[in-house]
Amino acid sequence: MLASTVGTTGKHLRREISEIVFTISNVRDILRHGEKHPQLQRLSIEILTSLALEDEATERIGGTGGVFKELFNIFFNGSILERHKHVRIVAGEALAMLALESRSNCHRILKLKEFQRLIQALEDPLLGVNAARILINLCTYSGSECYNQLKEIKAAAPVIIKAIMWEENKIQEVMVGLGTNVLRYMSCDELRIVLEEAGITESEVAKKLIKILKRYECPETKVPRMRRFVIELAIWMMKDKSENIKTFKDLGMEEVLERVLETTSELESFKVFSGTVGHNRHNLSVQSLVETALKLLQL
Repeated sequence: MLASTVGTTGKHLRREISEIVFTISNVRDILRHGEKHPQLQRLSIEILTSLALEDEATERIGGTGGVFKELFNIFFNGSILERHKHVRIVAGEALAMLALESRSNCHRILKLKEFQRLIQALEDPLLGVNAARILINLCTYSGSECYNQLKEIKAAAPVIIKAIMWEENKIQEVMVGLGTNVLRYMSCDELRIVLEEAGITESEVAKKLIKILKRYECPETKVPRMRRFVIELAIWMMKDKSENIKTFKDLGMEEVLERVLETTSELESFKVFSGTVGHNRHNLSVQSLVETALKLLQL
């Protein structure tokens, strides 16, 4: 309860809790030895996730040996009973939070060699959302020195394309966000092959992105980054292939983007929330992304 307190009070409490030298190592021991007490593990993981709202605490958690290993052990533990499956979900949430805007933690995660398992987990209904969130953060914050390891994410392209086209809500949101990261590692020919094998054209992807923007005429709390991710992906598609500019223009993208400008909200400005308080503001506003997309449409 103390760790999850919102506002300025919560910030001070999280700092004080994380500065206690036994806090994180004791939580790690509960993760390591508490398999018979999944509810206790869940509470411990939620403490880590709350503490990770503060940058200094995030680094302390990452620097405590074995924390990431134990979180992955729980996240991928298929033997956990169905009634306790939520402990696996919160383990994924903690991993995603600890990787957010932390190059050092991203490097620690990559050293654990769990990258391929995360890609495979994208197809798991229980793990898919958080696996995608972890992969987004690894691709975004690891740095160019990890390029060779991260380019393996290309293997996820078929799953991502299908999710963008046919899923809804949270899984669709994170897959659109992951799609922008994955496509940066792919050549035009590689993308063409993936789309052909899925029986989908780039024009159909463009049409789907516009349909998503129309569906979410106003930002929603359950998927606050949906429109941001869609616009980022559309920008990538237009920059990568000039023919896509005409496609988006013919589909009425300019009008849709104008409507987005009229309904932008602070809800879309942050990467995570503690209650109604936003944390980790995006570098680019939705408005600036829309303006970039509109400029491309004028080419």
